[in-house]
Amino acid sequence: MKKALSLAVATAALAAGPAFAEGSFYADGGYTFTAIDLENGGTSLDVDLGSITARGGFDFNQNFGVELEGSFGVADEDVLGATVELSYLIGAYGKVQAPLSETLNVFARAGVVSAELEVSGGGISESASETGFGVGVGATIDFAENLYVRGDYTRLDIEDLEADAFTISLGVRF
Repeated sequence: MKKALSLAVATAALAAGPAFAEGSFYADGGYTFTAIDLENGGTSLDVDLGSITARGGFDFNQNFGVELEGSFGVADEDVLGATVELSYLIGAYGKVQAPLSETLNVFARAGVVSAELEVSGGGISESASETGFGVGVGATIDFAENLYVRGDYTRLDIEDLEADAFTISLGVRF
């Protein structure tokens, strides 16, 4: 996973080349609610987790960009006598976007993600780190010259689990 994420970042940086002179950086942070579908011996379990998410990106122009994000768990759930928690989730995404007005921008993104879940309690103490893909859609609404609110949905497909992540965040453009 580290190699794949490093390769994606390096490729995006090299492809950007001269575009960095024309584009803009941004950063945002917020809360992510993640609904995970786990399969356990033929039984399907629904686990709801919360995390703090930080994201940084670069928009090459008004239609294309790249972003990196990282999340760490802050809200765990007890399932069948054990606590399930998100240790981390990191991702690198390519993004296509379209401004619908001066203050509203919609986007779609796709990329590579890696996450680690920990399960403890009831005689169990295990963690698993896996890599997969994420695809999502969202929008930003500018409320000041360089400040915005962002809402997005990302579908995560990581090895044996699937998850739906909903994030609301505040951001700044540089």
